[in-house]
Amino acid sequence: MEQSTQSPAHLRPSTSGRLAQEHHFRAWLLQHEQHELQIDKYKECFGYRKHIKRYSALPGSFSLCRPEHSAHKTLTRAQRVILGFLLCTCLLAVFMFQWSFLTLVMGLITLLYILTLALSLSLSFQTALRSDTFSIDEALLQRLQGAPWPSYTILCPLYRESAVLPQLVQALLKLDYPVDKLQILLLVEKKDRETREALKRMHLPEHFEVLVVPAGRPRTKPRACNYGLMWARGHYIVIYDAEDIPDLLQLKKAALTFAVQPPEVACVQAKLSCYNASQNLLTRWYAAEYAMWFHLILPGLQRLGLPVPLGGTSNHFRTADLRSLGGWDAYNVTEDCDVGLRLARRGLRTVMIDSTTEEEATSKLLFWLRQRSRWIKGYMQTYFVHIRQPGNLLRETNPRYLLVLNILLGSSVTLLFFTPLMWILSCIYFLARPSVEWFYQQLFPAPIFYPAFLCFVFGNFYYVLLYMYGCMRKEHYQLIPWTLGILCYWALTWLAAFIALYELLREPHYWQKTAHGFHLVSSSQKQGDQRHRHASKQRSAIKTSRPNIRQGDIVPYVPAPPFLHRLPEIALSKQESKSHLWLRLTLISAIICSSGALLFFLARQETLLYADALSHLRIARKVFDSLTPGLAQLGTVWLPFHHILMFPFIWNDTLWHTGLAGSLVSMCCYVATALALYHSAHRLTGNQPASCLGTLCFLLNPNILYLQTTPLSELVCICTSTIACACFLAWIQSGRTRTFLLCALATNTATASRYDGWFLFILLLPLIALICWKKRYSLSKLIGHMTLFLFAGGFSILLWFLWNAALFGDPLEFQHGAFSAQTQHAGLIQEGVVSTFHNLSVALQTYLSTIIATIGPVPLLLAGIAILFYCIQHRRELTIWALLPFFAPLPFYTLALYNGQAVIYIPGTGPTTIYNVRYGAAMVVPVALALALFIDRISAIHFPVSIFRIALCIVIVLSQPLLLISQGVITLYDGQYGYSCQAAQPAVRTLLRYYQQGERILLDEGAVFLPDLSIALRNFVGEGNRHYWERALLKPEKQVTWVLLSRRPQDRVARRFRRDAAFLKKFTLLHDENGLQLYHNNAIALHQAPRDVDMLLAPYKRCTINLQLASSPIWYNDKSR
Repeated sequence: MEQSTQSPAHLRPSTSGRLAQEHHFRAWLLQHEQHELQIDKYKECFGYRKHIKRYSALPGSFSLCRPEHSAHKTLTRAQRVILGFLLCTCLLAVFMFQWSFLTLVMGLITLLYILTLALSLSLSFQTALRSDTFSIDEALLQRLQGAPWPSYTILCPLYRESAVLPQLVQALLKLDYPVDKLQILLLVEKKDRETREALKRMHLPEHFEVLVVPAGRPRTKPRACNYGLMWARGHYIVIYDAEDIPDLLQLKKAALTFAVQPPEVACVQAKLSCYNASQNLLTRWYAAEYAMWFHLILPGLQRLGLPVPLGGTSNHFRTADLRSLGGWDAYNVTEDCDVGLRLARRGLRTVMIDSTTEEEATSKLLFWLRQRSRWIKGYMQTYFVHIRQPGNLLRETNPRYLLVLNILLGSSVTLLFFTPLMWILSCIYFLARPSVEWFYQQLFPAPIFYPAFLCFVFGNFYYVLLYMYGCMRKEHYQLIPWTLGILCYWALTWLAAFIALYELLREPHYWQKTAHGFHLVSSSQKQGDQRHRHASKQRSAIKTSRPNIRQGDIVPYVPAPPFLHRLPEIALSKQESKSHLWLRLTLISAIICSSGALLFFLARQETLLYADALSHLRIARKVFDSLTPGLAQLGTVWLPFHHILMFPFIWNDTLWHTGLAGSLVSMCCYVATALALYHSAHRLTGNQPASCLGTLCFLLNPNILYLQTTPLSELVCICTSTIACACFLAWIQSGRTRTFLLCALATNTATASRYDGWFLFILLLPLIALICWKKRYSLSKLIGHMTLFLFAGGFSILLWFLWNAALFGDPLEFQHGAFSAQTQHAGLIQEGVVSTFHNLSVALQTYLSTIIATIGPVPLLLAGIAILFYCIQHRRELTIWALLPFFAPLPFYTLALYNGQAVIYIPGTGPTTIYNVRYGAAMVVPVALALALFIDRISAIHFPVSIFRIALCIVIVLSQPLLLISQGVITLYDGQYGYSCQAAQPAVRTLLRYYQQGERILLDEGAVFLPDLSIALRNFVGEGNRHYWERALLKPEKQVTWVLLSRRPQDRVARRFRRDAAFLKKFTLLHDENGLQLYHNNAIALHQAPRDVDMLLAPYKRCTINLQLASSPIWYNDKSR
């Protein structure tokens, strides 16, 4: 589990620093002791009780909580009037506006989902980015063993808890705190004879006191706590439930936390966990929810400075602060959440500490429903209470308070009632889509449907992942596989929400009692539970005591020494400063190289040479600019992550026509890859200059420099794969949960970028299992890591199967479709022009030749030597296994060539032309990493003159780009002279000469490729336009003005019309050359358009391929990747 690095106890720069901390803590404790000796605690208790009797506005509640801040009345008259008016307005709007109003409601619900998801993402990101809680070193507590600790009061509200009472007493007796400074108040209801009889059979020490709460209404836990607050003598006070087993050092940790925190910190919240997590399925989900809530959400709220809704137990307060707040609201059934918000409303804060209280997870469904419905009812009470005076709320609070109040409470609880409806609507849509599609188009127009769809898919993925990550941080690895079924747990929560609504209307203040003690008879307990169970059998008589009343004063706030308010800052050493310097140098170099290359190739109009480059741009643009815009335009030809990254830019016409919308994405990935490569090299070598120089080998590679200026998907895949490999290496070395999660998420994005990522995902699975086994992880920990990686790393693969099934009814459409790699390469294989098919040696030779042409023979040789020496030197270390994923492209492309899933043409291994040589760029990163290892080895060699070592490193870095530039940038040549280039056909010139704005063009986009003609994509009719496509194939004369046909057998438009006499009568053939025919609708007059055709087609003059090849089966767009 990741440790905090924020507290003084964990920032330990030196032994003298630790001694100074101990000295200042001891000084604070002594100062606090002097303050406590000067006052009479009993007088303060007596004065507070007298004040309660005189000024309490809610008789019988034992609190000073004001009525306007109490749930004594669930809704005020004004709130009832407003709610009634809104309900009548909604009913009237349903009858008057019908679809429009329902659409508005769905839009509002979607907005609530977006806001709730955004808040949860920010909270979990904050926690994952930094340590989650404040921590006190236990070694420091041991050194302060003899120090005078402040007085502490423990409140234990009990009601029908005889089963777990011995366990509670045993846990409290084990607390490591001076008994003379401890007051434990056992709060028993007057009507609870069962618990009182159980206490009579026990013998309690003198610091245990039993308080019988007078009979009255409401009979709730906060009312009992208010009564206990009247008798509390401690400077600090904490609440423990009957089933709790707190951390032995929790009281000391909380006291020192108050010492180092400023005065506005009024509450310290400990984490909660479950000691019977493995009892049954319900307790597993319950414990996973606790892990998520107390290890991710609440720490995230603290990090962002937001109000923290407290947990129901282990809340530590200054007694004076709690009394000044008026105590708890006796009428609120979630008094913990209410107190947390009231503290924030007064400008006070809550902090989390790294201390855990174990409690019982509710194992019976009936009691779970009672408990959860009480929580939800309390959240509704709290929300209604805090918004009943909006004017005062705005004056007293800030936007952060309103954010938590309205999203974490208001929105989250509201969505519990709408989420079942949304799930039902989703299931109906997927099961009966053709029959109900018209209904959903009315209910969910595109601006609502797509955000709702994204929330549905990625929201559910994120929340399941959140449960898994919470379990990982808590080290509940055995619970991670069970989180895959958390949807059933959510369904129970929805049921509890409707029960809570019913109870809010009928019995708003009724406290649904949760029975405890079922774990005591469970056969699936931990050894620690068995120890507590054994202690619970040792019962004896009870000695009941009442506090002796004395006179005293309120204990003032004792300020901590200035040292404790300043978390020590560890000065960066020279070595660390130098590390940051080399990292900054790498970043600056990447930005300069990327920008310079873009300006160079953009000025030469070479960024859109590849046919695939413009195809990627078109797919992303069609989502916004098409006859039928929407996510369905992503299709199934290419994996979509690259196109999704273009969304922020592709809407702009300038970025779209120049290709910069895709180039900017590739450039960002180029820079991110450099940083990930630097960190990987640094982890392997510990040598910052060598890491920087190795990264420069990647940055200065001419093929990478060219590809990062294009909209191709290579750099996106290289980036995501490199980050995944870097995180895998970091996880092997550090074992941190955060890096493992980042590895899984980066792998997930890689699998959504190109099919290279699928192979990486498959390769990492056994490697993770192997590393876990070599690290001697337990079986549950191994399974937990594998489950999280399978879910978080492979989610995009599952989603891709579902996407293909939803669009075409075939989960393997990307493999079986007309434009899949398998289908397109089948014709080449049949003609015998693919020499690598089922020939492993030729496939390996072809790809190695591509790597040599991309990187150069000398760097490749040096990289091989470096890897060999590194593996020999570190053969007993786990880091050698981290190198394998970096080299995943080598076996992947070799196998793809062997199976006919990919085709590469490079002189010397097949045809004399070149094609798809850009696949070799995937090996630049591992070779650069190996060169960093080689440079590190060189730096360890002692040369007579150090300048020789520097010169040799410079030669290694610069020789690669200079040699490759002198021989020619092969990826650029592929776009200029190879089969990957796009050329302007003569038929295209004819189309541009006569095309008028707004005229529609019918074509099979997979068989006919057009360059960017500056024609709006909404004027093209293709398969992705569904109904328009079907109508155009039936009656083209009424739908389109132009028709383009190719001679390829897969052209569905050509198959439909080439021999259709009716079509030939209504359309005129204007051009027929190089396998492309252009037809014009006879019903529309033909006029020449005033446009400069040569200027529009100027960017494609660089493509000098013989246009006769356009009719060859080889001439096609490779959509296999």
